[in-house]
Amino acid sequence: MKWLLALSLAICHISTTLALTAEARYTHGVFYRGVKRQPVLQLKITGEPGEKITALTFSMGETSRPSDISLVRLSSRDDWNGYTFNTSNYIYENATGKPTKGKITFKHEYTLGNNPLYIWLSYDLAAKAARNGKIDAVCTAITTADGEKTEPEIVLAEALNERKIGRVYRFPYRVVPYYRPRWVKGWGNAEKAVHLTPTHFNLFTELIHFAYSVNARGGIEYQWVGGGDNKTVADEALDEIKRLHTEAKSRAGLIAGFGHIDGPMTTAVADPQTRRTLARNMATWAIERGYSGIDIDWEYPDTEADWKNFGFFIADLREELSGTGISVSIASSVGYKTPTFWVTDQLDFIMTMSYDDLTPDNHASMRLFQRDGNMCLNKFLMPKPKIVIGLPFYSNQKGALTNQYGYAQIIGWHPRIKPDVNEFVSKNQDGTDGPVHTFNGPKLISDKCKWAKQEQYGGVMIWAYDTDLPLKHKASLARAMFKVLRQPAKKKD
Repeated sequence: MKWLLALSLAICHISTTLALTAEARYTHGVFYRGVKRQPVLQLKITGEPGEKITALTFSMGETSRPSDISLVRLSSRDDWNGYTFNTSNYIYENATGKPTKGKITFKHEYTLGNNPLYIWLSYDLAAKAARNGKIDAVCTAITTADGEKTEPEIVLAEALNERKIGRVYRFPYRVVPYYRPRWVKGWGNAEKAVHLTPTHFNLFTELIHFAYSVNARGGIEYQWVGGGDNKTVADEALDEIKRLHTEAKSRAGLIAGFGHIDGPMTTAVADPQTRRTLARNMATWAIERGYSGIDIDWEYPDTEADWKNFGFFIADLREELSGTGISVSIASSVGYKTPTFWVTDQLDFIMTMSYDDLTPDNHASMRLFQRDGNMCLNKFLMPKPKIVIGLPFYSNQKGALTNQYGYAQIIGWHPRIKPDVNEFVSKNQDGTDGPVHTFNGPKLISDKCKWAKQEQYGGVMIWAYDTDLPLKHKASLARAMFKVLRQPAKKKD
């Protein structure tokens, strides 16, 4: 009898370990009007190899207007947890349909294998989807061939207290400045902000607090800032940014910027365990500090292996951000170290570094601006709302990448320079004339913004906003930019 009892217990143990289990993670928190294949929910399903799934049922959850969802798509892969829908056949689209009364059932058969089966629910949104409307999904049942139904366990980010429902992006385009910590309070580290004001927070759509770095062990560190303890300067800058944001009653997002990370990033993402550690640490860092986005400025993934590992990392980061609504973006010199679909397909938006070009006309010409936007559109097949094109607020020596000068310094040398002039003679320390530099004057900045708006791209990024003149100055580059692209008035949102 004892051996029968032992056999019975062993059989129960085997059947338990092989039973179908499923996890659901919320993937993206930012959605765009008129864009197809926008991932909402990822299912990770494990079970006995050969077990069959015959149907999956979903509700639209807390979606504000289910009628804004023009098509629901189901896609799958058994060896990849990322999101590569648009530029390859790596993830296979299995079925499509339209929700009825906020619900949809896909009667599609899947056979489980040795690896976990990943299934994604994605939406095509109508061109007139409600801005800032909630976009949600819930898997209510996974039905197997024997008729059993399983409801997935919802897995949220470790540091998250309450799930945030994804939303349609609230603005028609982005205006995204990078801001370095030591310049948040203004030139000379003034006690209070003299350059960045509450007014700014009702003009741009996001601000990137470019303050953080990573190490090869998967930890988060502070960037070198110069003139003070890195952590103190960055943390005080964040407090000041939040103060100004609150005073303005702003709807602008605050993004955690990670940069100066080439060596450690290359090492960290090459190892699966360290890669996951870094993803968890980066997600926790952003959640605990109240950021609405994460931006990564690697500079640069040099090899195909680097880009693939970067793609694996972003997939892990997406899982660690489940339910946060936090966006994921990168800055990239798209014509220099060309991104791959492993990365671009998984982003909420990309920001092109459309400057530092060695052509003799200008290091940041209109030609380069347009080329980078079109490259993201036609080569990477990114939707226009996800393409944010970079503007420089600084100069480069003509035909070289040395001795860069911020825009405020340029105007200090040449206070009467005309808005349509894009080159100047720099000054040596002894006051004599130095090399000729090229830059973007107010007219070129305005023309670039007009082109991006006319062509319906996702907006503009600025490196580095802290080099501009005060906003009230008639020669301010931001002043020229905001006349074309700016956060719409609240009553229009």
